[in-house]
Amino acid sequence: MSFSSRARGLAKSLIRRRLLAGRFRPTDTRVWGETGGELPVLMCLWNRPERLVEMLRQLDAQVGTPGIAVYLWNNARVEHDFYREVVRSFEATGAVRSVRLVKTPYNLGSIARFYWARMLATKNGPGPIVVVDDDEDLQDTFAATALEYHRPHTVHAWWAFTVSPDDYFDRAPAVVGGPVDHVGPGGMICDSGMFLEDAFFTDLPQRYWLLDDLWFTWFAKSRGYTLQKLPVEIEFVLADTNQHWSLGDLKREFYRELYPRA
Repeated sequence: MSFSSRARGLAKSLIRRRLLAGRFRPTDTRVWGETGGELPVLMCLWNRPERLVEMLRQLDAQVGTPGIAVYLWNNARVEHDFYREVVRSFEATGAVRSVRLVKTPYNLGSIARFYWARMLATKNGPGPIVVVDDDEDLQDTFAATALEYHRPHTVHAWWAFTVSPDDYFDRAPAVVGGPVDHVGPGGMICDSGMFLEDAFFTDLPQRYWLLDDLWFTWFAKSRGYTLQKLPVEIEFVLADTNQHWSLGDLKREFYRELYPRA
């Protein structure tokens, strides 16, 4: 390994250590009558800048919730001025009570949004958090349904599968009330207390840092969490912009490491 590679690795390690300690601040915050009882909704931003305003509109259109506090984590430095302008110009008129935006100097992957969850659990105590992705179209009852089904020590996720022990991609969609082996965090609700444990952030090998769905699923199950299918409908958009298309082989490799066969 070259000196420059080692230096970059050390710098990234130091950045993650600072984030673990909660040493990050929003670059922009908008508040519309926040009371403290809002449902936190976490979302990462990477390569779909045109989707942010649409996602804020969809969250603002949610019905049957106590209000929503949006926590955005931007992994794309070059787009940050654009995202800041969207946050500054957005005017909430419905469910959204606040929007907060933070950035990091390199792409941490979507696991970065869980630093928000850790901060919230540290500050307010464990409670429900919702996670969405910016390539999803949400029904206006999504948040209310998630809250209705939320239970402590349980993950309710829309992206839920039964998976063969032999191959991550040998899987079938889970059904509501049926067994679930794997979940994707985008479109889920869970308890923020899971992220108070340092190991969630420190034990994930750097090689697999972008595979937060596999890591989150394994970590939740290893801590005794129950996985359930969330009964909502979500539609994907801009599927060609998803970075998971280039990670198939790495996902198989990591799956075998997490679930070794004798």
